[in-house]
Amino acid sequence: MIIKKLITIVLISLLTANFAEANDDKCDNIQSAAKSETLNGQSNIPNNPYVTAIKNRVYFYTAPDSSCKQEDKFVIAGDFLYAYKIHGNFTYVNYLTSNGVEVIGWVNSAELESLNPISSKIHKKNINTSDFIVMSKDVWFGLGSSFSNSISLKKEKEVSSEYIGDFPNDVGGLNKFNSHAFKDFNVIVSNVNYNKRLWTIDDDYIISNITLTTPKYHTIRNIKVGDRKDEILKSYTGIKFNESSNKIKYSLNGMTLTFNLEGGVIISIEMSLIPEQD
Repeated sequence: MIIKKLITIVLISLLTANFAEANDDKCDNIQSAAKSETLNGQSNIPNNPYVTAIKNRVYFYTAPDSSCKQEDKFVIAGDFLYAYKIHGNFTYVNYLTSNGVEVIGWVNSAELESLNPISSKIHKKNINTSDFIVMSKDVWFGLGSSFSNSISLKKEKEVSSEYIGDFPNDVGGLNKFNSHAFKDFNVIVSNVNYNKRLWTIDDDYIISNITLTTPKYHTIRNIKVGDRKDEILKSYTGIKFNESSNKIKYSLNGMTLTFNLEGGVIISIEMSLIPEQD
């Protein structure tokens, strides 16, 4: 009897392992197809990259299919994520934990909603993706936003633009950069990390650097050019920062928010996701 039970346990274990392996292969194939899928030659990119989880548990999937669920990975209602690509009923997202750990995967699109910082009251005790948004009255944009589809930028008059150049990246392609000057701010747009978003090299360029030069736009915590150092520290209470050479800098997984000071007063605010060169 004991031998029969042992044989049964072994068989069940083998069948379970084979099923798991087969499912992994299935999910790998689905993921490969989703990576290469495009619409009219362009990746299926969400209009707004800033999204919020709206369900108590929003689970991650290794591929855009219900059978590829990761039971140990999920975000909760109110968490902010970046939305990269849509495939069927799923959205490929990036979530940054409070410790700056990056979690990337697919989630059910029905369990997300677009973030509108103008109408939302956002209160977080840590630096998060929403801290890389700038606002002015009823308009806003942020790091990772589409440059060509930005409603806010279309309302602003562009003063000048310049092609900065292209540089080899570590996946065998080119990172390409353009600068655009406006009256109250400057932006740099690029295709940096296009592969991580499952985009092609020439998909939509994202806003990769923002420099505010006047008080017209402010951070999501309501800090603007002309404010004093103590106002920064009050608005970002309890959040770790680096201070050096008249700069106060907050960081999150490769993104930086820098307040440039002169005489204790902010003279410019810079947000960037472009890796700093050694």
